[in-house]
Amino acid sequence: MYHFTRDDEAMAWRVIGLAARHCLELGLHRRDTYLALFPDPEEQAAAIRTFWTIYVLDRRWSFGTGMPFALQDADIDTNVPKPDISTHESTPYLNAMISYSVIGSKVWKSVADVGHQDKINKDDISFLDFQVLNWHRTIPDSLKFVHPDSGRQVEPPARVVHRLQVVLYLRANQMRILIYRPVLHTATTIMENLEFAHVVVKVAKDTIRILTYINQTSDIYRSQQTMFNYFLISALAVLFLAVAHAPAEFSQQSRDEFYMALELVRGLSSNSYVSKRLWRTIKTIKEVGPRLGLVIRNDDTHDAHSSAAVAMAGLAGHSMDDLALFSNGRNGSNLDTPHGMASDLTTLFEAAGGIFNLNGFGGTANELPSSNGEFVNGFSHENDELARILRDLF
Repeated sequence: MYHFTRDDEAMAWRVIGLAARHCLELGLHRRDTYLALFPDPEEQAAAIRTFWTIYVLDRRWSFGTGMPFALQDADIDTNVPKPDISTHESTPYLNAMISYSVIGSKVWKSVADVGHQDKINKDDISFLDFQVLNWHRTIPDSLKFVHPDSGRQVEPPARVVHRLQVVLYLRANQMRILIYRPVLHTATTIMENLEFAHVVVKVAKDTIRILTYINQTSDIYRSQQTMFNYFLISALAVLFLAVAHAPAEFSQQSRDEFYMALELVRGLSSNSYVSKRLWRTIKTIKEVGPRLGLVIRNDDTHDAHSSAAVAMAGLAGHSMDDLALFSNGRNGSNLDTPHGMASDLTTLFEAAGGIFNLNGFGGTANELPSSNGEFVNGFSHENDELARILRDLF
């Protein structure tokens, strides 16, 4: 936890791996061990909580870093006792996270198995999504987040409980994003699974709106960005993938949430783990963009097209000047900073979405002249290279 709060997830993954292997050495993955080593009921309960806490954290940081689990479900005795809710006040949350992590183990293959990510199994996606939704329905009422759009009037919970409610809600969204992500890999997979694509975009937009709401109504987001930004960048990646591969379908409906996310990106620490990961991804997209069919302005001249893009962004309710929209990382002191990232993401998003086409500037994306280097949308629809570039953000 120390390394995680210092925003060093890779080190947190290494340390929790050592703790997990120590659990295996002690035999805490077997039921009989608890009766043999911990005859005292309180010590036994503490050992059970310790093992399952390490199990949950092992899953969390494996998903956060994209590296394998240290504790494999196949190695754990199915009869290892779960924490007793009646003996410790923190166990309702821990038990909820244990159930969540078990589902996460099933989802892991779709995240880690690069060779099979192009295979869309609708039945598997639907079943895993059902399990996640059912998991959130069955957590204790005291841990259920009341959505601001629900219309329900409830007494505000204590801050520590409110934080747990928000985290569990966003974790459900995050797991659903991971389940549906392969649908967004190409334009073809989106069109063949359009209903699923709309589901994952809706979930990503909801995540961004909840993060924005929490940031506006409490200090929970600002005080624990290392936790919440994991949800932010994966939701941002969903919107970018959807807009890049199916701009006519998703560009307009995703724009508000995209700019909400950018406001949160501007608050990132320049040296954070998440920030560095996002910055690497942006730089890679800028480098390979022309090869994928995305041509971005690289000169400093401001012609009618650039002015039109700025005007359209302004009409959409987003305040930005020419430098912000077309900075491409050149914006003076903003270079390699969260503001620089937000500016470059703005450029990439509007380029991928074909802002001119969607707002009446010209015909189809492919009819725009590529020689001028402005906002030519045209990611290869049969190429999942963009999905591979954005993979780290999930």
